[in-house]
Amino acid sequence: MIKYFVFFLVLASCGNENPIPKPPTYLKAKLPAHSYHKENFEAPFDFKISDLYTLKSPINCDSNYCEQEIYLGRALNGSINLFYKKLEHKDSLPSLINFSNKEVDFHKIKADQIDFDQIIDEKHNVYGTLFELKGDVATNYQFYLTDSSRNFVRGEVILNCVPNYDSLRNVLAYIKEDLNVMLNTFSWRTN
Repeated sequence: MIKYFVFFLVLASCGNENPIPKPPTYLKAKLPAHSYHKENFEAPFDFKISDLYTLKSPINCDSNYCEQEIYLGRALNGSINLFYKKLEHKDSLPSLINFSNKEVDFHKIKADQIDFDQIIDEKHNVYGTLFELKGDVATNYQFYLTDSSRNFVRGEVILNCVPNYDSLRNVLAYIKEDLNVMLNTFSWRTN
């Protein structure tokens, strides 16, 4: 009887009283198929945006500067903020590019990785860089575009939520596809 009692105690002590925590799960947002339309902006450029997106009224617009917000809709709950600047002279281009790069560098502390794609469209005279910041950062996408002589646009994607990269991956992939269409259809308007 004592053998059975000791055997039972050994079996009972082998149980794990401290459960192993499981990682949290996240809901996967169901997003509609991509479709696009061309938008005419107050600043001298045009490109296609998603049919989900809407333009808000531009602010501080004149012939030299303009701020434009593109609302991403309820499903994505965020915006793309665009800042247009007319180049005063060719020497001002490096300072604007450096400013854009510093805005990306500001997020290096939180970013796990920063990837970039060069944009070179000689046909439409569009040059720039799209930055993808991976990790729990405030903005996962930033970009700038220029014609190298007269115009400069900087943009950033801001989502209205706590930055949790794991839970936002499918939303960010959806937005990246839209950004690629926007940047590949970008063109400058000549007055």
